[in-house]
Amino acid sequence: MDAGAPEDRLSDLPDGVLGHVLSFLDAKQAGRAAVLSRRYRHAFAGVHTLSFLQEETSASSSTGASRCDRSYKLDEDEKRRNAEFVALVDAAVSCRRRCGAGPGLRAFCVVFDAFHHSLTGHVDRWLSAAARNGGAAAAVEEITVDACQQERGVCGRERPDWYFKGGPFGEPRPLKDESDGEDSDDFRDHNARHSAYRMPRWLYSSGAGAGAALRTLRLGSCFLDLPRHATLRFPSVETLALTCIPDSGRDIQRLVSSCGRLADLTLDSCRRVRAVAVLDKRLRRLALLCCHGARLAVDASDLRALEYKGPVPDESVLSFAGAPPAILSCDIEFCCKKACSEAELADLPGFLARFTAARWLRLGSSCLGASIDRTDPSGLTPLPCLRRLELKGGAARGCSAFGAVTRILEQTPNLEVLTLLILPNVEEIPRYRPEVTCDPMAGLDVPEVLPVIPCLRDRVREMNVVHYQGLVWQRRLLKLLLRVAGALEELYVVFPPGKFEVQSALMAEIESWVMHRPVKVTFG
Repeated sequence: MDAGAPEDRLSDLPDGVLGHVLSFLDAKQAGRAAVLSRRYRHAFAGVHTLSFLQEETSASSSTGASRCDRSYKLDEDEKRRNAEFVALVDAAVSCRRRCGAGPGLRAFCVVFDAFHHSLTGHVDRWLSAAARNGGAAAAVEEITVDACQQERGVCGRERPDWYFKGGPFGEPRPLKDESDGEDSDDFRDHNARHSAYRMPRWLYSSGAGAGAALRTLRLGSCFLDLPRHATLRFPSVETLALTCIPDSGRDIQRLVSSCGRLADLTLDSCRRVRAVAVLDKRLRRLALLCCHGARLAVDASDLRALEYKGPVPDESVLSFAGAPPAILSCDIEFCCKKACSEAELADLPGFLARFTAARWLRLGSSCLGASIDRTDPSGLTPLPCLRRLELKGGAARGCSAFGAVTRILEQTPNLEVLTLLILPNVEEIPRYRPEVTCDPMAGLDVPEVLPVIPCLRDRVREMNVVHYQGLVWQRRLLKLLLRVAGALEELYVVFPPGKFEVQSALMAEIESWVMHRPVKVTFG
């Protein structure tokens, strides 16, 4: 090799190492890398993870809800997209088998943009090939199947009022905590039940190598289709994630109970779940998202991370058994489009009191600070271990963002990093794009006597403000926080898209609030 030529150390690596590197890419990108040179031709045989993600289209959210009906006919573009996706997966599976012996397949993941019942046979074939690939000695350890039927991620409790006035005659649509079968992610409609994807029953067989070796199982928008009288055994499963699963709560409980080493459990939008008990296993992470009406009883002795999204829960929603939990990371979001009601606020202090050992807390609500200023201050429990706090929300009617943020900060004496993620007004129709706005004539009334917040005065070194639009309430809140934050060293402010001159005016205003102080200000 010439002295001036660059050295290609990557190509000198063994095929197994190259395959391990390619495993961190999705299958399409890994396939492209494998054809770069002859040296990489057989590297694909060493890939231990096959991941396929069908690309989203702008029409997905508008057409996905009707695909669950067998009478729905695919248009030419959708047929082409499905054919290309099937060809991609088939090519990757056959290429890996044709390249020769390699390490057993550890993980297989397939995620659809909008599943159609005509793809059922292909998914069964892919899962069977993935389970056989590793052989008895090295069976697949992770399976992910998400037969997504519609756009997800927005809970009905978060939708604005105008959304519920979309009936054929302008009548309001009801907010449902329990589906009546009309939703595509519930499949209780007769046509939808026959068109939804059903997991193959051989996966649950006690003698199947795939089920015995599984460590991670993630399923979305498909039927579990559990055998009615068979005994389920997943002795090695540590991570179980169920999203938009339409099966009964009893079947979900059976699957949870069959996971012998379960340490990470996620239940997301499983509307038929009413009660789940995990008392014979010690979870380390628990996520309960938009399962309205569900009640969970868990052994929290080893629980370290909790993620919750739903109404403000009372004590019956999450029952902790065993030793007192020492939860270090909490991600809590109350899904409602308005400020919390009086009944919910009564349960809020008791719910937050469970996380006195937390070092990281994200608290989201329609109102920044979850309207905690309307609660009895004597009922709040300090969070002395908290180091990082993220508050997510906007300015819903009847709430004071500054009062709520101040009340929370008073309970966090050792806080070091504060992040404010400001949400746009949910009452606005989406066609009005949220942009930076600034009224230079609006007065920012700041009280002469500032509140004493020990953590801001002595401890907080970093403050992040995301989606800062420059509305009057946002500017007043930021100005007050900066005046109190005596120990602040770094300030990051991120603007939404908008006119440059408006952003420049807001930047100059923020810099004037920290003038003559050693604060590093960064704008994005």
